[in-house]
Amino acid sequence: MSVARQSFFWLHPEWWTIGLAAVAWAFMLLHAGPNSGHDMHHRMTLVDEIAHWMLMVVAMMLPLVSGAVRFTASASLWVRRHRAILGFLLGYFGSWLGLAIVAVTLRQAAWFHTDAAPALGFAAAALWQRTVMYKRAVAACHCTWPIAPLGWRADRDCLRFGGFIGLACIRTCWPLMLACGFAGHSPIAMTGGAVIGFVEQRRYRQRRPSPHPNMGVPLTMAAYYIVLAVWELAPAMKT
Repeated sequence: MSVARQSFFWLHPEWWTIGLAAVAWAFMLLHAGPNSGHDMHHRMTLVDEIAHWMLMVVAMMLPLVSGAVRFTASASLWVRRHRAILGFLLGYFGSWLGLAIVAVTLRQAAWFHTDAAPALGFAAAALWQRTVMYKRAVAACHCTWPIAPLGWRADRDCLRFGGFIGLACIRTCWPLMLACGFAGHSPIAMTGGAVIGFVEQRRYRQRRPSPHPNMGVPLTMAAYYIVLAVWELAPAMKT
């Protein structure tokens, strides 16, 4: 292994989590249905729905929490770095599992298989960005956590830190992720959601972030699905 490559792995122990996100994106793209994913999801069981929701979380959220993953590894002993990352991920995805159950339960109703559902979700995401609760949740996403060096306390701290960041991410992105889920995990919806997440993260990391939320992307996504919903209703209105 070259010195440059070895240095990269030393400085970026979170590299394999980005690889997981890439694999999840590839899976979601390969299994996307012809109609924004809806045909595929009508034939899914509850277990398959939850599995696809969690894959969506892996694809969209892991790149956004790479800083927290890197902190977890850096705060742990060298020999425990990847074990610490695994503990963080277990806590993180455990938090998201609760919202997955809520989303899958809602998807049992026929209305949540229409384009009106993601349109409402993206509109709610735009409004949510203007609330104080959203701003507090974004700040919590960038918090750190003391991690014990050894033993079961170290595993506990990594698990708890992952759960804490997961809950903070849920409070930040819950309407956005519900919109993507209601869209049948459409690549278009997921891409729009990922762009919103990266833009907001970059704005927060600026020394002087703008006090005005960036509502353009979520409102654009909402408008896109409103157009699809109207197009879907057009044949019925003609008859």
